[in-house]
Amino acid sequence: MDRIILQVGITKLALESELFSHSVLALSAACLCSDTISNGSADPEIVRQLLDVGLQHHTLALEQMRTMASCPVESDIQPLLASALIMVPFALAYQHIQHWALVAKGLQDTEALTPRDAILLLRGTRTTIVILNSIRADSKSPESETPWDTMFSAQSTDSKGLTTIPERSHTMFPVLAATFNQALSQLQRRIESGLATPQADENSASVFDAYDILNDIMSRTFTDCRESDISFGNSTHFPVAPDSLLAQAPGWLRKFVLRRPRPAPTEPLVRSFLAFFSSASKTYVNLLLPLLESQTDNVDDEPELATAEVLALDVYAHWLVLMLLVEKEAWWVGEFPFLALQGLCARYGDRFSDISLIQEQWWPAGMLEVTTRLKQWK
Repeated sequence: MDRIILQVGITKLALESELFSHSVLALSAACLCSDTISNGSADPEIVRQLLDVGLQHHTLALEQMRTMASCPVESDIQPLLASALIMVPFALAYQHIQHWALVAKGLQDTEALTPRDAILLLRGTRTTIVILNSIRADSKSPESETPWDTMFSAQSTDSKGLTTIPERSHTMFPVLAATFNQALSQLQRRIESGLATPQADENSASVFDAYDILNDIMSRTFTDCRESDISFGNSTHFPVAPDSLLAQAPGWLRKFVLRRPRPAPTEPLVRSFLAFFSSASKTYVNLLLPLLESQTDNVDDEPELATAEVLALDVYAHWLVLMLLVEKEAWWVGEFPFLALQGLCARYGDRFSDISLIQEQWWPAGMLEVTTRLKQWK
């Protein structure tokens, strides 16, 4: 169903909206870069030039989006919603493609890869939905459904006879499935230990809430769950005000945007994994984002981290391990999780040894080691 929307609905919208056209062209440039690299013997300078073109379109789309979002009208609804979604893949793709181009040219990439921009875009999408739902429209929402809407609503929830998606055939899937329970138990003990200290505050509490969300996603990914939908944060039923701007969006687009992530055997996992940052509290995100900023030239200038900050990174590292499963199936994810986890361990790895109860091997580091060996073997 996602593919049908991309092939028809999204294509039509790109022809009608300058904003969305820039968003699509940005992602298309990144996709062309990815295809060029995959074909082998790619010229890193050509890849870099293509990526720069994509960045130019992405920047123009962001500028137009900010202008529209400041005072949205009915004609802005479709491009705002669709652009907000399609910018996230570009934000992730840009980083690992740029890293490849630098390494291919024999240069060192000193910038650690982080999903900072993607997180901000995901949070922005959430804010955009809330704002559009709070603004009253001049006209009433359409009562009749289009064939698109009917087809989208009729998508089967029965997974019998459907093929299991490639992510679940990933080499690392059985490894993570066999070890995630113990890893989450150890993570929970570390967070509870941090909450028991006199320094515990709302930041520490937000880390535990983020852990609960990640625990829910991982449990539903690796175990059989009768309840197919993730029931947290924005993923619960979102009540659309009938007289709002959001209600004016075409039914197929509105349902696509508000559809709950569903980590079932036949559903792509990347949507469920990214829902972690859409659902995490603002306190947790504000705690984590500064830690993902570029590293100072002098390592000695790195400030000491509070326990809540270390634990926030701990949860984030476990999320990166989960993202390893979609590195091939979602081309725009690519090498990002592996490179980001590698950079995180290099920058902050020694900080985790200061947490009590972490006498066992840290799960993200162990999974990074396994992944590294698999890549070398291949």
